[in-house]
Amino acid sequence: MRAKRTVLVGGLLFATVLGVAGGYFGGELTNPSSVLVSGVPAPLGGLTVSPSAKPTLKTPVKNDLKGLDPDNLDFNTQHFTVDLADAPAVQLSVRIPIGWEKKILDTGEVKFQDLRRTRWIRFKPVHPVKQNPKQRRDQLVPTLDTTIPYEQNFKLLGQSDDSTTGQDGQPRRVSTVTYSYIPDQWTRDVIVQYVATGGQAGADVEMAITGLPQDQDALDAIAAKAAETVTLQD
Repeated sequence: MRAKRTVLVGGLLFATVLGVAGGYFGGELTNPSSVLVSGVPAPLGGLTVSPSAKPTLKTPVKNDLKGLDPDNLDFNTQHFTVDLADAPAVQLSVRIPIGWEKKILDTGEVKFQDLRRTRWIRFKPVHPVKQNPKQRRDQLVPTLDTTIPYEQNFKLLGQSDDSTTGQDGQPRRVSTVTYSYIPDQWTRDVIVQYVATGGQAGADVEMAITGLPQDQDALDAIAAKAAETVTLQD
């Protein structure tokens, strides 16, 4: 199973908004730019509100780093604990690229990053489990559009609903959203996945895989491997 990148032709057809949980872009949330209000002369001495012009979209700087080759990726199994402030600690295991280093974020979420700190995969157990993967994904999409600052040039690249088979032999549902944005100098591609493990219907794990545009095929391979192997330990 590969994370599908279906290019969208129309605009976003979503209306539900949910607060962004965790850090979908680099483990940190940023606030939308504030709107400036200015008073200008008007008839009868009143004031009119004049919204400021939209910020200028960032122009990405090309990153000449060679893209990851999916054929050269080797994986090993990592065991770790995610201890969120508002949820019970959960032990997870998953197969990720060899050599990636573990980092515990301020939120308690865990991510593994390559030695250049340019690509990473972040894990967050979902608690409580109330929605299926598609419902979680459908709530996330409009939130990204309103949370990522305009100047960072958010682009929704695709969505998919798939199934794969876990290491336990049971089918698992996976819903995915892929997007790009420019948080600093470079364009970053992000794959967010919601996975229902253990044959259940509800999504119990959220994963975000981040890298450069030239890493696209490798990011898809990393996402697919993680969706197949991520396991919540009893």
